[in-house]
Amino acid sequence: MNAIHKVFDSLKKNNRKALITYSIAGDPDLDSSEKIIRNFIHSGVDIIEVGVPFSDPMAEGPSIQLGHERALKNNISLKDILEMCFKIKKDHPNVPIVLMGYMNNFLSLNENLFSELKKHKIDGLIIVDLPYVESTEFLKKLNKEGIDLIRLISPTTTNERVSKILSSSSGYLYYISLKGVTGSELKVSDELEKRVLSIKEQTDLPVVVGFGIKDAITAKKMSFCSDGVVVGSLLVDEISKFSSKEDNIMNKKLTSIIDELKEGIA
Repeated sequence: MNAIHKVFDSLKKNNRKALITYSIAGDPDLDSSEKIIRNFIHSGVDIIEVGVPFSDPMAEGPSIQLGHERALKNNISLKDILEMCFKIKKDHPNVPIVLMGYMNNFLSLNENLFSELKKHKIDGLIIVDLPYVESTEFLKKLNKEGIDLIRLISPTTTNERVSKILSSSSGYLYYISLKGVTGSELKVSDELEKRVLSIKEQTDLPVVVGFGIKDAITAKKMSFCSDGVVVGSLLVDEISKFSSKEDNIMNKKLTSIIDELKEGIA
């Protein structure tokens, strides 16, 4: 049982839902990213998603696109990000770290990708544009190293496609709560809740909801039908307001947001 499985198992036993954060490695710089992630962990975040900067993040809204642009200016490589994650995992081995990026992010390591992820204690991988034909092989190679392949399901995913995704996923499933990009306004509806519950009936994997969760009220509503929520744009927006010289102020603001979200889904 790896770190992701242990977290969800513990949460279920304690009747709690997962709070998952997303921030971009290198925004505003790599040292600040490490401090931000450590702050999330100290604030009680259950799972950390780390965005790998990319020049064309097609699934992202304006806030996260700008975050990618800020990070890319720092010329950060995937190896730099892996080293940052490894340092954090040495101090917090039980907190899962999941890398989220695009295929081109990971191609630089070629076949070394899987061993490098294991070496640097990465617990899961989300590849936004992973072709379905490659997902089974990716799942096999990642699972061999004890790493999960987390897949995305959207409101437009057909039932046939959902079944295929479920068979090539591990760790947890990430349900995109709206049609559009990250940061769009989320309207919690009966249809959305029914969709999430329908997916949960088809799998033993936890199902978390992300995209558009911008406050504790929305997080609470989505936690009723899911196993957890992912919050990204709200945090990236806050990070964008500060420079690395103001990291103490930034982390106080982020801690306040995390506290409100945790209270919402408690």
